[in-house]
Amino acid sequence: MKHFAIILITGLLSAGGYTALCATTDANHMLPNTTINDVDISGMTLPEATAALKADADIRRRSSEFTVSFENNDYKINVSDALTLDYDNAAKEAFSVGHSGFFTRGLARIRACFIGNHTEHPPLLKNSGELKNQIENSGILSAVTAVKDTYRIENEKLLLTIGAAKKPDGEKLEEILFSAVQTKDFDRKIPCPTISDDIENLERVYQEVYTKPMNSTLDRDNNYAVTEAVTGVDFDKANAEKILAESKEGETVKIDLIYTQPEISAQNLRDRLFVDDLSSYTTKVTGSSNRRTNVKLAAEKCNSKILLSGDEFSFNGAVGEQNAQTGFKTAGATLNGKPVLAYGGGICQVSSTIFAAALFANLDIVERWEHDYVSSYIAAGLDAAVAWNELDFRIANNSSYPIILDVIYSEGYLTVTIRGTKTDDSVVKIQTETLDSSTADILEVDTYRNVYTENKSQLFTEKIAHSRYAR
Repeated sequence: MKHFAIILITGLLSAGGYTALCATTDANHMLPNTTINDVDISGMTLPEATAALKADADIRRRSSEFTVSFENNDYKINVSDALTLDYDNAAKEAFSVGHSGFFTRGLARIRACFIGNHTEHPPLLKNSGELKNQIENSGILSAVTAVKDTYRIENEKLLLTIGAAKKPDGEKLEEILFSAVQTKDFDRKIPCPTISDDIENLERVYQEVYTKPMNSTLDRDNNYAVTEAVTGVDFDKANAEKILAESKEGETVKIDLIYTQPEISAQNLRDRLFVDDLSSYTTKVTGSSNRRTNVKLAAEKCNSKILLSGDEFSFNGAVGEQNAQTGFKTAGATLNGKPVLAYGGGICQVSSTIFAAALFANLDIVERWEHDYVSSYIAAGLDAAVAWNELDFRIANNSSYPIILDVIYSEGYLTVTIRGTKTDDSVVKIQTETLDSSTADILEVDTYRNVYTENKSQLFTEKIAHSRYAR
């Protein structure tokens, strides 16, 4: 009986003590040893704890600019606008511990003293699209492994190492940045996670390796010095992609390179530059002294013009505007079908003579106009009218070699010689055909170029122009 009494008294004392513990637990303040996200809010009121957690959230937001490194370059990424931290509910949840029921307060207080009341309320990703935008805006997703680091050329083969090309892994980078915010890992430079970029890198390698074969030519910016020819380099991209897809990480694959030698080497160009007269055409210059002066001046402006392969010659571009300031004089010309005096009168004889020479040189005729009337110095269908800012005469060098125009006025004759390099034995003949006209006061003429082999087999015929003149 005595033993039972002792147990009963002890129990009553313990119950009384626990009740006293519950009664003395502060109902308005956080329990001791209470933290949220490593922020100590022990003994704080609910408003105080909320303010402390808000301050911590603000620090996280201000600090949420991370430095991410890729290929020795650093990129700044701010993720604050993509995050939310619910500090209000976090504080209320912590406050509810030990402040819910009277008889649970004591246990909560004991637990807090010995174990602690530690909870984590990590930031939440409120807008994954915004996080993606911030990563994209940093420019890191456009970064790739330096092309030169992924390949080399040996013995006319392209050697590519599988896995050497990397690009940023955007999805994994999102995860790493989000985790860094939760752990307050603001100061560490974050290495960017990567994924293989071999197939896409192949296109970049191709752009760097591919070289278009180029013939030796003349450098117009360096006093027309002879340039070195360029050997072409290429490879089969489709076959290369197949090889990459079938290879393993770390393996070095070999891709055959295709080399194309240029047709014209520097020595070949030096030996053959302007050695052949491709054509020559002469017209007699008559008329007034002013007209002859204009022809001579226009000829000088066109003389020695060099056209590289593919270049165009513009008569107006070479001669320029005709007026007193440019040295031209007034002479007979035609305007709207009527004879007039105009600065530069007569220069059409120069454009017409160049036209005829270009026809026989088998050059491309880009732009040509006929006169209102048949010219006295050249046959119908072979003239080329020009007028500043209205009518131009243009030809193009369709040869692989440069050509030069020799336009010489001497002793009453104008001679145009086109020099270049003959690449075949073709012969050009020009034919003009007068058409039956519906009216007696109109003359219509078609101009044809006939090209033959040396043994007179016809290669082709092309219609160059249709001319319509007033009689």
